[in-house]
Amino acid sequence: MLMTTDNKLSFIQSKLLKDFGQDIAALGANLVVYDARLNSLFNFDGGKFISDYDAAAACAKHVLKSRSDKIQMFGEFEQMLCVNLTAGDEVTAVVVLDCGQLLPSEADKSEINVSNYMRQILNMFVNAFSQEHKSQQQIEMVSGELSQTYEELMLLYKMSANMKVTQSDLNYLQMACDSLTELVKVEGIAVFLEKRIGETKKLVLTAGTGLIAIDHKQSNMHEILFERLLAVLRAGSDALLDSEVDAPFKYEWFGRVRNIIAVPLHGKDKVIGMMVATNRLDKADFDSTDAKFFNSVANECAVFIENENLFRELKKLLIGSLRALTNSIDAKDQYTRGHSERVAFISKWIADHYAQITGRMTTEQIQKIYLTGLLHDIGKIGVPESVLGKQGKLTDAEYEQMKAHPAIGAGILSEIQQMADIVPGVLCHHEWYNGKGYPKGLMDDDIPLAGKIVMIADSFDSMTSKRTYRDALRLEDAISEIERGLGSQFDPKIGSIFINSDINKLWEILQGGEVEDENYSGDSFSEYGTIAIGALLK
Repeated sequence: MLMTTDNKLSFIQSKLLKDFGQDIAALGANLVVYDARLNSLFNFDGGKFISDYDAAAACAKHVLKSRSDKIQMFGEFEQMLCVNLTAGDEVTAVVVLDCGQLLPSEADKSEINVSNYMRQILNMFVNAFSQEHKSQQQIEMVSGELSQTYEELMLLYKMSANMKVTQSDLNYLQMACDSLTELVKVEGIAVFLEKRIGETKKLVLTAGTGLIAIDHKQSNMHEILFERLLAVLRAGSDALLDSEVDAPFKYEWFGRVRNIIAVPLHGKDKVIGMMVATNRLDKADFDSTDAKFFNSVANECAVFIENENLFRELKKLLIGSLRALTNSIDAKDQYTRGHSERVAFISKWIADHYAQITGRMTTEQIQKIYLTGLLHDIGKIGVPESVLGKQGKLTDAEYEQMKAHPAIGAGILSEIQQMADIVPGVLCHHEWYNGKGYPKGLMDDDIPLAGKIVMIADSFDSMTSKRTYRDALRLEDAISEIERGLGSQFDPKIGSIFINSDINKLWEILQGGEVEDENYSGDSFSEYGTIAIGALLK
């Protein structure tokens, strides 16, 4: 019969267990890891003695049944330690640590304490395993929130795209009026919008078809009509309808008005305009069916007008969320505050100059490189704060944890379809041109262009910023370091483009903060992120 396992361990959890098992074996003890069905997953032999694996399995079965996450001790000298490893309320594995069978003649007090020593080690591992699970949950939560934000944004964007939001308000509203007159036979239809003119807001004729004869004697008759419509809305109706078919006019009209309908264009929190039609040609009056149809068309017009404003606000919200996330990561170390924003700006600077010299980069690609720079360190959310903020040199184990952040960041962003073009640069921003970088050891043309650019931007900002282990380099020293790294750490062509740009101007910008940049039509740099987000939604 085929034996199946119930391995619920993640890759990182499996690696933690394997590393721990090797450490225990190096101390001369034996370690067995079982899944939730008591199938053996890993077995590490310290080579000092032979464990009783039947007894180990029996211990694992007892502990698994107890569902306890406390370490339990078995054997004559309590030399066999057993504990459940849990993820939330679920047992993912059972660990049995065998300290060795001590003979009665050898069981002096110091030897018996071996099990207590091992118990402390095992307890520390259980705590570390639990902390890793919490970190994994946090990463999944961030991924889910970002993914959900993008899905909501894309839905609104698609609605806007289907309405051809690239055209002007005038063209869209005029198309609505023209289309409406093909279905509803009237003398005239018009759309009025409230617009700011100087210091005041006025109702302005924005689009129309045919003849609207409401201004025969009073030039402000459209303003009067708007006030009448607002009063009708406050009374609970959804349209102003008036005629003298069944009764006298409710209101005084001038000119050739025989019947009239006015419906609102609703904005986010107020009425932003109205659609008006006068004089039905194919029947005596406007009715409730007309009111519903006109309201539907007016709502579409209002959605068109408001949707672009809402889309712009949502882009601001999204870039603000991304900045808040990267700033929270930067803030884990007082010396890296603002690092991601600066890397994003420097990456855009390099990409702009690369595009000017080679002509092989579009505005959209530059915007994506900016976002890659902004998000390049997002994977540090999975690196312990004790490592990120450590004073002094990292140990080999800590350095391995730090080196995992590009892969963690790429993993987070890969869950979001619209981030597909950002992932390669985030994953490869520590790859060296000569192949001695990480995580994959890529070299030369195998490294994505975004990764090469962000590598230079990241290195330059790190060199010119104070760190826990050194002071900031002077500008000229940082440039010299990059020159020395051309062909080894840095792509020589891209590095040369950066070095030959006006770095003194770049330095002034970085020192001065917000700046006006001619490369994106005079928008302040603080707004550029909102513009760049649009590159992900095309």
